[in-house]
Amino acid sequence: MSIEHELRAVADALTNEIPAIGEEIRQRTRLGAPNFYRRSDPMLLEAEWPSINGAVTSIIHGLRHSRHLPDGASEGALEEARVAAQVGVELTDLLLTRRIGQMVLWNWILDTALRVVPDPARQVAVLKQAAEYHFAWNDLVTHDVVAAYEREKSAYFFHSRDRQRRAVVTDVLNGIPTDTEQLGYNLKVEHLAMVAWGNAPRVALQAVASRLEASLLAVEGTGGTSLAWLGGSRIGESFERIQEGLQPPPATYLAVGSAGAGVTGFRSGHRQAWQAYRVGRLRPRPVTHYRDVALESVVLRDLPAARDFMINELGPLGDSDSRTELLRETLRTYFETGQNAAATATRIRVHERTVAYRLKSIEERLGFPISRRRDELAVALRLADVLRDATELHIALIGEDQSSEMGI
Repeated sequence: MSIEHELRAVADALTNEIPAIGEEIRQRTRLGAPNFYRRSDPMLLEAEWPSINGAVTSIIHGLRHSRHLPDGASEGALEEARVAAQVGVELTDLLLTRRIGQMVLWNWILDTALRVVPDPARQVAVLKQAAEYHFAWNDLVTHDVVAAYEREKSAYFFHSRDRQRRAVVTDVLNGIPTDTEQLGYNLKVEHLAMVAWGNAPRVALQAVASRLEASLLAVEGTGGTSLAWLGGSRIGESFERIQEGLQPPPATYLAVGSAGAGVTGFRSGHRQAWQAYRVGRLRPRPVTHYRDVALESVVLRDLPAARDFMINELGPLGDSDSRTELLRETLRTYFETGQNAAATATRIRVHERTVAYRLKSIEERLGFPISRRRDELAVALRLADVLRDATELHIALIGEDQSSEMGI
């Protein structure tokens, strides 16, 4: 058997393991490159999986097809580099994640070759060819990744139109004394912080500010977001009056924090808006208010753990068929109405006996009374709403502590 046939056999065996390889890379990078995840920016986390999957798939494809090198780095790798530059991840930390990925994949290649190629002499020959290709691939792609990172960092931090204002806002959020006059915005009034993203974030922010007759401070955030503060007297109350009818432009979304006065309110409102944005990225709605997703924003700091919790708590109630979805809706409404069957029946427009029948069916599926794990089930149902949409969006489910994240 030729070297090419043996390399193809190794690649075929690895192809079936791509999800497992990718997951191991994610786990190892979380442990080995903690600074990469320090701020847990949603855009950075979202870009990570396409980068990992693209790299693993490309290398395995090359091993299978005569070790042809790609034309360059994948769009997933380039996007991850661009977002990393925007978030403020150091280049050394970005490259560390790539080296960890290279090490994990090479170990898989090594183990697979030893298993698939029985002759020790042939194993050495196959591994030499695989190593040469692997290193050449890494050199090529790393060059493109570094170039993309440096271009984006230069554009974002040194040539952006609101570079100076963003630097001042960053200092304010970090509690660093700074000259705020150039912001042209009064920090002493009541503020309503927002994060906007999508097709027309600045248009949406300007429209809200106009309706509220409020002053507007907006700066560029990471991953195409706009970070904003609307200032004015009793701005929170004014927003409440218009929120129900608020409709941003198509495919444009707003995340909103709670109103607060002075520099303290400026900071706390932004933290809340950013937390609401993290949930809004997973479950897009025209407007996501922090107060409505505060619980989800805390639980979803560790997305894999949140998913495991949801699956374990819901068990068979996590199935996607229409009957199970109906049972989840009934149970969710039952909790929202204070476990009042009559109120549940009224809200979902069925007979009270139907509610009782569905609750009995739920308990039969779970194998225990609803009351035994009422709180856990209520949280799991709320997570199910978010994570169902997150799966459809193919968002990588990784999270870390976000005490320092700002999105700027």
